[in-house]
Amino acid sequence: MIVQLPFPSQSDPEPVLDRYYRSYSAYLASIEPRFCLHSGDLWEAPLWVAHLDAAVGRDDTEFEDLSLMHADGECLAEHLVRHAKRPLLFLFSPLAQNLDLAMDVSMRLMRKGHRTAMGGNMVGLERPQSFSSVYAGHAQHGVLRKLLNGDTADDIRLGRQVADFGYRPNYRHLARFANRVPLVRVNASHGCLYDCSFCGDAWSRQLHVVPLPCLIAEFEDIARYFPDVRLVYVGDKTFGQSKEAVQNLIAARSPRYRFVIQTHVQAMSEWLIDRMEELGVLVVEMGFETADPEVLRSVRKRNDPDRYLAWIEKLSARGIHVVLNLLGGLPHATAAAHQQTLSFLKSAAHHAKLYNLYNFVPYPKTPIFSSLRPRIVDWNFANWREDRPVVFAPFHQTADELWAQFIDLVRHCDDLVSSRLEARA
Repeated sequence: MIVQLPFPSQSDPEPVLDRYYRSYSAYLASIEPRFCLHSGDLWEAPLWVAHLDAAVGRDDTEFEDLSLMHADGECLAEHLVRHAKRPLLFLFSPLAQNLDLAMDVSMRLMRKGHRTAMGGNMVGLERPQSFSSVYAGHAQHGVLRKLLNGDTADDIRLGRQVADFGYRPNYRHLARFANRVPLVRVNASHGCLYDCSFCGDAWSRQLHVVPLPCLIAEFEDIARYFPDVRLVYVGDKTFGQSKEAVQNLIAARSPRYRFVIQTHVQAMSEWLIDRMEELGVLVVEMGFETADPEVLRSVRKRNDPDRYLAWIEKLSARGIHVVLNLLGGLPHATAAAHQQTLSFLKSAAHHAKLYNLYNFVPYPKTPIFSSLRPRIVDWNFANWREDRPVVFAPFHQTADELWAQFIDLVRHCDDLVSSRLEARA
């Protein structure tokens, strides 16, 4: 049984950020009327369930979505036990904020005679004996055999490879989300060859291209299980790193869909913008983080604000809506960097339309984690959230100062988006 646990951030969102994302959702709905997000809905179905179900490869694998339940370990465990007609292997993939909850539920299930397994980007921070087994690596066909045999490590190779995991995602358990999500996610490639040290993607420094026949079949499944969805989020970490993956998407997609993609300014080219138009890209998310080049160099990323502005203007001129990804709470952030970022947002206000706003969480899969671990002062994982203050001691400011700057950034972005909404009304 695959288990989706609730997240504390769903039931207890940060009010200022929550208000901003209401404006964000309203703006998306103004440019794509089929985008409709109701209270309690999810942005998208949990695609990891489709991947894990396919990797397990058994017809009798079940799925329990507990995302709308109260985050109480005893109640969640009792609910799962009631739905278990026999001893089961329960599979968890928690984020930081619900790792403690996953461990609590797991230990209760083990006391009832069940087995549990954990994978995902928090592997290595779980308490000993909190799960029957812990899997480190990428789910591939045969993952169940590995879990049952105690082989819980996967060989991870760097570089460009075909994404041949022995399966393609199985959407059968996600059909229940058909009327609850405004978009679906697909991947034409997995991984990223850039080495930004703040990135929590476990595929870092790898690039795996999904074969075209698998991608075509996946779009057919999406049309069958999500017949009313018209917006597709391309999960490729950096759209454009692989020209083959871009061309596969164009060949596999149906004209019924509009697309949201994410990319890196260094991947931008006139060729790529032409392919975006051919694909039907509505929105481009671009990793920006901060306007201070020195702060970004500390996390192994290059940034030239003028270069960003030039490409944002070109995308906007083609009618493509640009979303800037902004990251607060970076370890070497300064007050001056915050002001530089606000100044850049003002200069780009006519062309960048929305902002994805996060506060940094030091996931163990991030390359920077080992240097930050001695500076972590809060080991209550429920507080490791992208909408809460950082849990480590920053290098140049206090955590409270960084948080105040993040909230200021959120309010600034809310004002910008709200004014655009008024202009569109």
